[in-house]
Amino acid sequence: MSIEAFPYKSVHEYLEEELSLVPNPSHEQIKEVKQAYWKRYYKYYRRQKRKVRKEFTLGFDRERLQLIDTKRGELSISKFLYQIIDRELESNENLFHNQEQLSQLDLQLMKLISLTEELLDNEDSEMINQILERLEKLEQSFEQVINP
Repeated sequence: MSIEAFPYKSVHEYLEEELSLVPNPSHEQIKEVKQAYWKRYYKYYRRQKRKVRKEFTLGFDRERLQLIDTKRGELSISKFLYQIIDRELESNENLFHNQEQLSQLDLQLMKLISLTEELLDNEDSEMINQILERLEKLEQSFEQVINP
């Protein structure tokens, strides 16, 4: 992924090349050639930026936009979002969970509790009681993660 150089060093070099065959260009012609130069330059610039830096477009519903607006304070929305992303990337916590996977885990935990209760009905043991208590505490903690 090499960055190729823009073919012109300045707008004046572009003007000289483009208007070399025109003996006495009018102000309008010069203006049009300058506009063509800047259009070409910005097209080149944006392409080079996209090669080096990936851009994303985000869409937010009204409620999310209002929440962003209230939390951002004096920051621009872009700076606020960059800060949130940087903070998340720098933290060691995994705050984003797949809700479907969490629900499946919760279901498996409830099945395990049910099986432990059945085992306790058939065979009364202190160890089984302790396991059941631990599973129930785990389920409560898990519920807090799923439904904060």
